[in-house]
Amino acid sequence: MFREGTCPKCHEKIQVPDNREKIICMFCGEEIRVEIALGEEKEIDQTALHEKWNDALAGLRETVRTCRKPMKNFKKDLYEGVFDSFYSEHKQMFDSMEYVYQNGSRPEEWIEKLTECVVEEAKEDLNSYKAKNQKSQRLLDHNFLISIYLVPAMLKYPAEISEPFADHLIASWNETFKTSIGKATYDNINSGFRRKLCYITTAICGSLGKGTDCYELRLLKQYRDQYLDTTPEGHALVEEYYNVAPTIVKRIEKQPDKAQIYQKMYLDYLMPCIRKIEEQDYESCAARYKEMVLTLKDRYMNEQADAVH
Repeated sequence: MFREGTCPKCHEKIQVPDNREKIICMFCGEEIRVEIALGEEKEIDQTALHEKWNDALAGLRETVRTCRKPMKNFKKDLYEGVFDSFYSEHKQMFDSMEYVYQNGSRPEEWIEKLTECVVEEAKEDLNSYKAKNQKSQRLLDHNFLISIYLVPAMLKYPAEISEPFADHLIASWNETFKTSIGKATYDNINSGFRRKLCYITTAICGSLGKGTDCYELRLLKQYRDQYLDTTPEGHALVEEYYNVAPTIVKRIEKQPDKAQIYQKMYLDYLMPCIRKIEEQDYESCAARYKEMVLTLKDRYMNEQADAVH
């Protein structure tokens, strides 16, 4: 059964089905709650709505402002507990966000306000740093906060706002900061989100008897996926690595002194990278990672590589 209603955006008369919660206006494309279209919107406690509005915005600002070294506990044996704590600490904020989304007159505009709040707070924080390397470091921290904690926690929260907020935040964040962070759930991440083989690191660690799930390999995978691969420059470097790494490993494997080669690569590249990650100096790690890729490419990918090495 249909009843006649009115679109609150374009004010055209529309036919509203009884068995739907939301409809799309055939004239302007606006998504509308049925009770609003029919003029049956429930009476809202405006004081409570205003309080929830302020609580949600304040919570998001505080989340961004207090972000400190979010990669520190991103380890297989720590992430679950840290994520659960983050989710519990922010659940009241999520409740406030959902309350306004459900009871405000413009839920889409509310999501825009939430996203704007997060992005603007991050911009203000970044502007407080003068040195370029400090800004880059801080942006990496924020990328990690958004992609590994805030978005997965929001997606875990069972509410209507969760998916649209996550989608809008990621799109706005990537556009503003020229990044490429992705949308992942807690389960995606905890089960090994974006598993890719670290060819060279795996070969080095295997040669040294460290196994395929050693500390160095896990830490470098995390760094690659959650930091290096989230910026255009870093992503290009990762792609370059995967273009050349399999061939480099094959050619090293042919060398009679391959064990010594892997040992030197471990000391020259892997350990310096590990130390920089542990010190939260991600920019220096990226520089060493780039040096490794370019050096090994030059050494093992030229036409005479097989003959020389």
